[in-house]
Amino acid sequence: MARASCCAPGHQDSWGRYAAAQWLNTRRWLDAHPGDEPAGQLRAELAAAPARHARYQRQYLGWGVFVLMDR
Repeated sequence: MARASCCAPGHQDSWGRYAAAQWLNTRRWLDAHPGDEPAGQLRAELAAAPARHARYQRQYLGWGVFVLMDR
């Protein structure tokens, strides 16, 4: 039951919005603090996170999620 509710479309949509909000906040922080010590590590994480998120979500959303990725 928990897995079914976890994988419901509404839950996936809210998780996707949560992840996108994190990426946006990270991007804004990087724009405001380009020379700070963790900036390089955060840029690398921001570059990899959307693809990793899509790979993880593929099992729930299907292959169509890759159409949304800008590659």
